[in-house]
Amino acid sequence: MQKMRGSIVKKLFLINSLILVLFIILSFAFQHIFFERFYVHKRKIEAINVLSNFVETYEKTGDLKLSFEKSVDINKAFGYRFLILDKEGNVKYAVNPAVDKGAKENIRILTDAIFRISTDNLLSKVEKNKYFSVVYYNKRFPISSIITIYNSIEKNEYIVCTSLLQPINEASKVIKELYVYLFAAGIIVTLIVSLIYSKNVSRPILEIKDVADRIANLDFSKRIDIKSDDELGMLASAINTMSENLKDALNSLREANKRLEEDIEKEKKLERMRKDFIAATSHELKTPINLIQGYLEAFKDDVFDEKDKDYYIDILLDETKKMASLVNDMLDLSQLEAGKYNLVIEEFNLKDLVMRVVKKFEGSIRENKIELIMSLTDVLVKADFYRIEQVITNYLTNAIRHSTGKIEINLYKEDDLVKFEVINSGENIPEEELENIWSKFYKLDKSGNKKYGGTGLGLSIVKNIIELHGGKVGAKNIEGGVKFYFTL
Repeated sequence: MQKMRGSIVKKLFLINSLILVLFIILSFAFQHIFFERFYVHKRKIEAINVLSNFVETYEKTGDLKLSFEKSVDINKAFGYRFLILDKEGNVKYAVNPAVDKGAKENIRILTDAIFRISTDNLLSKVEKNKYFSVVYYNKRFPISSIITIYNSIEKNEYIVCTSLLQPINEASKVIKELYVYLFAAGIIVTLIVSLIYSKNVSRPILEIKDVADRIANLDFSKRIDIKSDDELGMLASAINTMSENLKDALNSLREANKRLEEDIEKEKKLERMRKDFIAATSHELKTPINLIQGYLEAFKDDVFDEKDKDYYIDILLDETKKMASLVNDMLDLSQLEAGKYNLVIEEFNLKDLVMRVVKKFEGSIRENKIELIMSLTDVLVKADFYRIEQVITNYLTNAIRHSTGKIEINLYKEDDLVKFEVINSGENIPEEELENIWSKFYKLDKSGNKKYGGTGLGLSIVKNIIELHGGKVGAKNIEGGVKFYFTL
């Protein structure tokens, strides 16, 4: 980054500096080489115009003084002098109204002009009715002059106009000296301006580069803050738009990937559940079927004594009831999970229903020598009487199956909720298994031991029934046992 910064600033600085320095040098060279030539050329044209005005009036009126006054601005009168020469180059008239103010100078200038005309044979270079202008430098006197000649056919004369260039020579020297200082100052200013300009130009480029690097690393948090209307501003706006679109696309892709992963995991879970369901169903049905098959074959072969037949028939009936109960549970769970079961809602006293279910289990409770403690409050609920009875039955069956000697049943209102609890003494459920006990065919005893019985569907049915009522179920380890509950 720093290396690139130095490179951009350095290049822009050098390029701008070279351009500006070159411009200053060319300006200085132009002034040094062409300024004086340009000025002399301009003075020649001016001299020709002055002489042209003079000739026009002179040829019409023949009045030299009037011709001079009309042809030359009074402010420039002292700089112009006129000669009238015949065809042989002899002086006929010398025209300058300010002769009294500078007689010696006028005589010297005019004499020098006549000498130059004669020496350089200038008259022969002037065509008829044409103008001819030349600059000459007098070595004896450090002055330059312009000699302009017109060949008048109408007057059969040469009309000559001379003007001084000494002021521009002095001015040119002053300007050249001034340019030396201006050149030095210009170089310093150029370097400073180039440095500032280079940094100003490189700053947005570096900012764009920084944001582009962030985008390459999938960091879309920074935007380019360039609000100019030039190409850099358009580029910054395009990159900001691209960054926003990439961010949205990447977020959408991540969400899609997350949903896909969830769907894949869900499919895997469903597949595992399907396999577990098939395995558990096969296992649960296989045992009673084998048992029934064995006993029926024994009956066919007349293996049992007459007095034992009733006993084995009762076993067969008990196994068929278990199979029927398993099938009914599976059908119930299938309907509940599919949301196809319609609840029959009615108002009833939940305490009466709890007492009714407990009464059915009095024999089992006494048989297992279980201490039953109940704390019930009269509460009216609107629910499906049959399904809530099924829930309480499953809870109580599960408690009797796992209790080590004590069951506590509580029914009470908490705020606007009705809460039912069944607490059985015994071992705690491992914390990591508490969420799994609501899954169908789930059993804490993975060995398949028949000690606790059950199909593994009861708690799954309970969860679906209560959730269909809009309530919640839960299980919690407490000291000396486990508490199961639901709320409506």
